[in-house]
Amino acid sequence: MPESNETRALFLDLLRCAVHGESFDGPLSREAAPAVARLAREHSVLPLLVEAGGAPLHGYAAHARRLTISQAGRTADFLLLYAFLNERGLYPAVMKGIVLRSLYPHPEQRASTDEDLLVRSEEFPLYHRALLDYGLAPVNPDTDLGSSDEVSYVDKSRGLYIEVHKNAFPPDSDIYRDLDALFAGALDRCTTVTVYGQPITTLVPTDHLLYLLCHAFKHFLLSGVGIRQVCDVGMFAERYAGEIDWAAVRERCESVRIARYSAALFRIAERRLGFAMPPAFADLEVDESDMLADILTGGLYGTSDVNRAHSSRITRDAVTAQKQQRRRSGALAALFPPFSSMCSRFPYLCRFPWLLPVAWVQRVWNYLFRRRHRARANPAESVRIGRERVQLLREYGIID
Repeated sequence: MPESNETRALFLDLLRCAVHGESFDGPLSREAAPAVARLAREHSVLPLLVEAGGAPLHGYAAHARRLTISQAGRTADFLLLYAFLNERGLYPAVMKGIVLRSLYPHPEQRASTDEDLLVRSEEFPLYHRALLDYGLAPVNPDTDLGSSDEVSYVDKSRGLYIEVHKNAFPPDSDIYRDLDALFAGALDRCTTVTVYGQPITTLVPTDHLLYLLCHAFKHFLLSGVGIRQVCDVGMFAERYAGEIDWAAVRERCESVRIARYSAALFRIAERRLGFAMPPAFADLEVDESDMLADILTGGLYGTSDVNRAHSSRITRDAVTAQKQQRRRSGALAALFPPFSSMCSRFPYLCRFPWLLPVAWVQRVWNYLFRRRHRARANPAESVRIGRERVQLLREYGIID
C-alpha cells in the first residue's frame, strides 16, 4: 500500500536534512516514525534518516548502525582491492559507488552494495586474472568472458561485489547503444579523486554527471528510479558545478531524448532535497510531480512491488519501438523479447544464437514456476503499471 502524502512529505524533509548534514527540527511523532522508516528501508536510506531524525527514530538506530558498519567494511575492502589492482598496473575508472559516497556528510550512511569499474575491453583479461588472484570469482561461472559486456565478481567472505564493465552501457543493445556512444573516449580523459587518503581513478565530472543521469534513466526504463539516485545527482551536480561543462551535458541529454527527464530529476532535487537547479536545465518547464510519485511508489530501483519488475518489458519495448520506428507489440514482446535483450540474461546465446527459442521457453518457465514471489505476481497489474509508466515516457519526451 502506498504511503500517505504526509508520510512522504516527512520522509523527503528528513532526507533533505540528512544529505545536507542538518538535524530535522520539524514535527515527527512516534506514531508517524514507523511509516517513515518503512519508506526509508524501501529506498535504502535508513541510516541517513536515523542520523537526522532524532528521538522518534531512535528505535531504528541499532539497525542503522549495523548497516553503516557493514558499509564501512565494504569500503575498506574495496580500497584494499583497488590498491592491489594499482600494484598490478591497473587503474580502472570507478563509476558511482565510493566516489559518490565520499560526497555525503557521513559517507558510510549512503549504502552501496557493489562497485562499478569501467575498463578497456582489450585489458579485460588482465583484470579478470587480477580479480581471481585476489580471491574473487565470477558470479555466473557460465559467463562468456569474451563476449559479455559486463562481468560481475564476488567474494562473500570479504563482502566484495564488483561489476566490471567494458563499456559504459551495452553497445549492442537497441535501447542503450545511443547512451554508450555518449561516453566514447571517456577512459582517455579520466581524472583522479582522493577518497580516505587513497587516489581513485574516475570519470571527469562532465562524463560522470552524464553517466549518473543515464544510469538513472536505465533504471527508470526497467522498474523505477529510487530517491537515492536523485540525491546522488543533486549531490554530484552541486559539488562539481564549476567543473562540469553544462552545455555539453544538456546537448548530450537532448541527443538521446532524456533532457526533460533529467530536468525532472533536477527539479525534484531542487524543490524537495534542497539542491540548486542547474541553469542549463532551468528553461525546461516540466511537472516533476508524476516522476516523484513514481519514484516514491517504486522504492529503490522499483523493487517495492514484484509487478513493477514484470512491467519493465512493456516500457523497454516502448523505447525500442521508438528507436526502431515500429509499432509497440505489448504483451507479445514481453513474452518473446528480441535477441539483443535476451543475451544479457542467457549468456549461452552469445555463442549459440540459434538457441533463442530455447531461451524463450526457459524465460517463461522461470517466470511461471521459479519466481520466489510468483504467488504475489499479478499479470494484469503488471500490464497496468507498464501502461502507466509508458505514459510517463511520453510525458517526459522519451517517446512520442
